[in-house]
Amino acid sequence: MHKYKRHIALDGGCGALEEVVCQLLLKVFDDNDGPVVVAIGGPGGTGKSTFSKKLAQLLGESAVFHLDDYKTPRQIRKDQQIYGAHPDANMMDLAVEHILLMKDNTSFAKPVYDSVTGQADKTETFTPKRFNILDGEISTYRHFREHVDFSVFIDAHYKTQLATRTSRDIEQRGYTWEKAILTFLHSNLREFEKYGAESKKWADLHIYCNEDYSLKIEAVSSDFHHHFDQRKWVVLESKIKDHKSIIKENT
Repeated sequence: MHKYKRHIALDGGCGALEEVVCQLLLKVFDDNDGPVVVAIGGPGGTGKSTFSKKLAQLLGESAVFHLDDYKTPRQIRKDQQIYGAHPDANMMDLAVEHILLMKDNTSFAKPVYDSVTGQADKTETFTPKRFNILDGEISTYRHFREHVDFSVFIDAHYKTQLATRTSRDIEQRGYTWEKAILTFLHSNLREFEKYGAESKKWADLHIYCNEDYSLKIEAVSSDFHHHFDQRKWVVLESKIKDHKSIIKENT
């Protein structure tokens, strides 16, 4: 049985959160730790992919690992009447197998999901980096918890989630308004609430995405709280590329 972590609320902003998390990871994990697996989870429409991409750019020796590529074929999901946030809508066992290879610093052939055909009918080689960022709403699910070194849960008001998802699904995926709304209701409000929401209780860092997509830290687990000031963490200087960072607590 998993034990939930004790979280400590943080009051105030923290500057550019990608830089904050980057510097924290560089401080906590050193070169001897081997490949580090970082999970960026939360419901759909909270900015996980954008955050993951920016974090990877700052970290340098890193790669974003898209768990959306592990979706089961669209027709199977349709027949089972399930959506992307349902564990059965994803190849969870294969994803676990590949994460273990990642931590073992072993390259492997990962699936690549094709949104046109609705299935992962191609593969590509993935070579682990120093930091490997799991991007996707399922990344903080309990299936992967024991294999993740650091986890971030990004949350947002349901209206923000709705606006993001419907805009993306209509503009990028060609959904009708009705289909976009239906997908949101099933995936975000039913499936994720049932299978993914609990993962916030064991994520190391809680981030909230505001309506304007600005981010703030809500809470941090007691394991990492000593890196933060109770009121605010101020990034005074960043030298991310050469891994020389100055972190100063606002006292």
